[in-house]
Amino acid sequence: MEKHSLWLMPAGEVFERITEIIGQLSSRYGAPEFPPHLTLLGSFTGRRRELTERCGCIAASLRPFVIRLEQIESRDEYFRCLFVRAMLDGPLRQAHRAAFRALGDNRRKAFMPHLSLLYGFLPPSVKEQIIAEIGPRLDLRFKVRSLHLYRTQDDPPRWREVECFGLR
Repeated sequence: MEKHSLWLMPAGEVFERITEIIGQLSSRYGAPEFPPHLTLLGSFTGRRRELTERCGCIAASLRPFVIRLEQIESRDEYFRCLFVRAMLDGPLRQAHRAAFRALGDNRRKAFMPHLSLLYGFLPPSVKEQIIAEIGPRLDLRFKVRSLHLYRTQDDPPRWREVECFGLR
């Protein structure tokens, strides 16, 4: 069984702006490019048919809601090298709980919603320089109207969307 993730993705101008930031940073630092996304639930496995049914049920249980992006932060983690944190409000918390209940997650980490801008391992001084260039906050909002099931088995350039599910 392959590894999958369930994403929330911006659209329109926010998608374009974040795609541009990811592209510039990836090119400058030799890092992989990836679609802008907030991982609602990551690294779960299952049969594709069962996963699509469960994701469809999750989407049917949710109404569209707004994601608010805020502070840019960094960590000494490959997939959280540089990211913008998202506000964990009621609708986002509800969406995560629905995904967790339907798909499970064997990890016991707290949900920290974020949208990555760069993958890799960079010195703190380089990440501080990038944040100084971009600014400490993005202060962007986007409306979530769908869930995206992605196959994330391999490296980021090989990630592929399996299906998109509209919210009710």
